[in-house]
Amino acid sequence: MKSITLLKINKFKLSFAWYDLWIGFFIDKDNHRLYICLIPTLLITINYE
Repeated sequence: MKSITLLKINKFKLSFAWYDLWIGFFIDKDNHRLYICLIPTLLITINYE
């Protein structure tokens, strides 16, 4: 399953994924990413180092 990228600016990405039906924050320490999902199916991804 792949998400659809709606907007990508530097380290920020806004995407749509019909299978992401959650609300909250998730930190992926292995891949250095912060996932923010304030509205189900709309996901904000921030890459950090």
